[in-house]
Amino acid sequence: MVRFYLQCLLLLLVAGRGSAQPMSYRGLSADTGTIYLRHNPLGWADLLDNNVNLGAEYRLNKNWSATMDAGFIFYSQYFSKTRQATGWLFRPGIRLYPGKYKSFFIDLQLHYKEVTYHVKDWIERDVVQGVASYEELTRFRYKKTVTGAHLMIGGRKYLTSNRRFLTELYFGLGLHFKEEGPYHQPANSRYDRAMRMMPQSINLNEVNANNAPRKWILLAVPWGLRIIYRLR
Repeated sequence: MVRFYLQCLLLLLVAGRGSAQPMSYRGLSADTGTIYLRHNPLGWADLLDNNVNLGAEYRLNKNWSATMDAGFIFYSQYFSKTRQATGWLFRPGIRLYPGKYKSFFIDLQLHYKEVTYHVKDWIERDVVQGVASYEELTRFRYKKTVTGAHLMIGGRKYLTSNRRFLTELYFGLGLHFKEEGPYHQPANSRYDRAMRMMPQSINLNEVNANNAPRKWILLAVPWGLRIIYRLR
């Protein structure tokens, strides 16, 4: 009987060792690619500036990689009276994989967005000491430019057995510097009816007497999901 139990124990140890080896292999080989293509599908449903974006990641070595995302903004609800919106966004970055299995990452990402809105609405004219002399119903362009930086963390996981498709989730914090205002309009014009998801942190020029773009510093909370394809 003792011999039987010893044989069973030996078989379990051999089976456990055999099953542990593939798991270790999967972990160590979980991220051996060099070039990845990626897409953030949530950009299509962005609450303010709907966009389609594509990106890439290039592995510099075992722990570091360079990333780049670029997008085209094709629609916006930033203003309720927007007739058309076009713009671009660019997000270059650097990524660190600190873990053993390279499934966790830390991103430092720069952010640039430029959007031009075509609006039909009432715009204030001849603004003096914050008071408009009259309003005019017209079509005009409104331009927004945002620059900033994000620090994010996230994780990734394979979707298919051939290790070509992955998904990753990420979130973080950042700061944005924003300039916005009527574009190529007469001096002392003002328009401020944007739909904003959060209050502006600091208005660097509250008085817009000479039609200069308004400037803001605000907190950013980037988050999202990416679908990734390992090219090679």
